[in-house]
Amino acid sequence: MSNSGGIIAALLAGCAIGVGLGVLYAPDKGEVTREKMKKKAKEKAEEFEVAFDKNMDKVRDKIDDLIDALEKKIDSFKRKEKEEEQEQKA
Repeated sequence: MSNSGGIIAALLAGCAIGVGLGVLYAPDKGEVTREKMKKKAKEKAEEFEVAFDKNMDKVRDKIDDLIDALEKKIDSFKRKEKEEEQEQKA
């Protein structure tokens, strides 16, 4: 999960470098270049959103697993406590 931040940072850095290089080596007029940049930025934003959603789904799954495990532990402790109370009464 901590690796996700690095991946996102690398993705954003790659986008910035790509856009910068594209502007420097653009053979087209400024208007055409701006349109290309806008289109590329939109594509990258969509890719980022997909990656973000995928990572969030993984995080939600991990949280659900942790909650399930915690609930099982709590049930186990409650069961043991009841057993101990019954043994003390007997």
